[in-house]
Amino acid sequence: MCAAARRVLASPMMQETALRALFPLLVAAALWPSLGRAGGAAQLETWPLTELEEPSGITYHAGRKTLFVVSDEGGIYEVSTTGKLLASGKVGGDLEGVTSDPATGLVYIVREGHEVIFEIDPGDLSIKRRFTIGRGFGGNEDFLERGGDGIEGLTFVPVEGHKEGGRFFAVNQNDPPVLLELSLPIRSSTERFASARVTEAYKVGSAPLSGVTWDPLGGRLLIVSALWRVAYLVDTEGLYQGSADIPGLMQEGIARLPDGALVIAQDSGGLIRWKPVGKLAESSGQ
Repeated sequence: MCAAARRVLASPMMQETALRALFPLLVAAALWPSLGRAGGAAQLETWPLTELEEPSGITYHAGRKTLFVVSDEGGIYEVSTTGKLLASGKVGGDLEGVTSDPATGLVYIVREGHEVIFEIDPGDLSIKRRFTIGRGFGGNEDFLERGGDGIEGLTFVPVEGHKEGGRFFAVNQNDPPVLLELSLPIRSSTERFASARVTEAYKVGSAPLSGVTWDPLGGRLLIVSALWRVAYLVDTEGLYQGSADIPGLMQEGIARLPDGALVIAQDSGGLIRWKPVGKLAESSGQ
């Protein structure tokens, strides 16, 4: 390469332009090997959705028949099941997980760092209540290490007769890398500012843990690891049931659609809709 060309490419503007041009190729290079393991490209489509800044969590909302997505940059978005942006809002902070309570339709999102869960009105994306997660568990007051890699995913499992309507689960990324069960007083309290606490912690899979969702098709939790590009299959008592490869790049969230497809949130940008085969296509038969 000539000296003039090297000087041009050395400029920050040209470097950014080059990276933007190369990014789709980098995504494709990362995507195709995992597609081969995960069941091929025929059942996959990508939704660029450039309005979503670093998507980090996703859930399917049964009442609205849409998806809700959160981002590392504090955004919350509603997206159709065909990949169209319907609404957007701003909560702020590093948002890492999102779920909903199908009985009330309310949405819950988690902010990493302060480890706070926000209750959100899905109609206008406004904050209704907030729950601060206590860091203590098992006699260790700093079990969820302050300043460490914290909560990365959140999901709600409806349970008939449960005093809160169901059970909340979260994953902590690294410090320590565990599946957590949380107690949130979403029914038993009406306080706008309340506390949540860790009631159980399970070691599952290999760190880092990047996201979690309740999978009604399989009757289990799916826990994503962006580093290993897999979903760990785990029951609600923390029993590891295996793993399955998933497509994508920097996968930080996953959601099941009623037709059996999975939608994956990529921190690198955009969403993937994928119809899996194998373990992730199996029904619990319940």
